Amino acid sequence: MASSTLTITTTSTPRILVLGAGELGLSILRALSDHSRPVELSVLLRASSSSICSVSSQLPQVRIIQGDLTLPSAELSTYLVGFDIVINASGFSAGQGSQTRIVQAALRAKVGRYIPWQFGVDYDVIGRGSSQPLFDEQLDVRDVLRAQLDVKWTIISTGLFTSLLFEPTFGLINLDSGIVRALGSWDNRVTVTSPDDIGKLTTSILLDEESAPDGVVYIASDTTTFNGVAQAIERTGKNVQREVISVEELEERLRKDPEDKMARYHLIWARNHGVAWELKDTWNGKRGIRVESLDDYLKTNSSKK
Repeated sequence: MASSTLTITTTSTPRILVLGAGELGLSILRALSDHSRPVELSVLLRASSSSICSVSSQLPQVRIIQGDLTLPSAELSTYLVGFDIVINASGFSAGQGSQTRIVQAALRAKVGRYIPWQFGVDYDVIGRGSSQPLFDEQLDVRDVLRAQLDVKWTIISTGLFTSLLFEPTFGLINLDSGIVRALGSWDNRVTVTSPDDIGKLTTSILLDEESAPDGVVYIASDTTTFNGVAQAIERTGKNVQREVISVEELEERLRKDPEDKMARYHLIWARNHGVAWELKDTWNGKRGIRVESLDDYLKTNSSKK
C-alpha cells in the first residue's frame, strides 16, 4: 500500500470520474453533486447505456464520457488519464476479469486515487476459494493495489446493500408474503448499507477531510442478526413467516448444480465470516454521521412493496 495520502487542497477542484451509473453509481453521483465542495464530475458509460438518459435528466452538470469498460486495459486507461479520483461503480456487469482489467487501467493512467468496485463484504476475511468464485478476483485486485506505490487507493466495505436484502429475487425477504429467511442461523449477523448511504459516505470519505484514507474503510447503515431483521419487519406491523436456509442445504444445492449462483452468494452469509462489523467501529459510527437504519429503510420502503 502507498505510504502517503493524496492531498487535495480545499481550494482545488478535484476531477472525479465515476464508472457506471446504475443504482450505486447514481447515488454516488448525486452525493458528489450535492456536496458543498465544488468538483468536476464525469461519468463513463457505454454509448448504448440506458443510464445516459437518467444522468442527463437528473444530473445535467455531470459530463458524460462514452466508453466501454470491456476494452483492454491499455485502451481503457486513456479514458482515466488526468482524473484525481476514479470511483468504480460498475459492479460485475462487465464480466469475469473486468475488475482486474480496470484496476490495471487505473494504474496505467496514474490516476490520483482509485476506489475499486469493492462495495461489499470483507474479502480478506472470507479468503480465496469461497463459494463465490468472483470474490477471488476481488482479492486479486487488492493484491495488485497493495503491490504498488504509484496510485493511492481506498476500498470501501459496505456489507450487503440494504436494497438487495429486501429484493425478492435475492430469495431472503418478501414483504408481500411476509416470508423472512435466515442464512445459516437466526443469530448470524449481517451488515447492510443503503445505496444512498454509500453515496453519502463515499463522498464524505473523499471530500470531507484534507486527505482521504488509504486502505480499507468500513461503513454501515446497520448491523444486526437475521432475527433482528425479522423483528424490524414485525415492528412495521407485518406478520412474519420465518424460515432458515442451512449451510448443509446450500452445499447440497451446489453439489447438485455447481452453477447455482444464488446458492453461491447465500453460502457466504450462511457461513458468517467477513459479512458483518460493529456499527460503532465504522467510518460513520466513529464520526456520528446519521445513516439509514433498517427501521428507517422499512418506514420509507415497506409501503412501496
